Amino acid sequence: MDRRTLLASIGAAATSSACTAKGDSDAERTGRPTLAIDSDGPGRWRIRSWQWRENAWRPLIARAKRTDAGIEISGSIDAADRADVVAQLRI
Repeated sequence: MDRRTLLASIGAAATSSACTAKGDSDAERTGRPTLAIDSDGPGRWRIRSWQWRENAWRPLIARAKRTDAGIEISGSIDAADRADVVAQLRI
């Protein structure tokens, strides 16, 4: 394969797999990255939620820790993920 053919095939592959801009109505239905809750140690978690802004998915990072009063969350979580976060951390 010569250089020209290689570059053409790379360009074609990139074009066919490129993300297209989505309207706000499509954003919630397709292509949403998954919610991630990772342990930072006993009783502590790092939460990565995603929000659709400016035609792209943007991560929202929050921290959670278990206290005597319950679970304290600091940082932003997308409203669509809030119920899932609370349900997973209550276990």
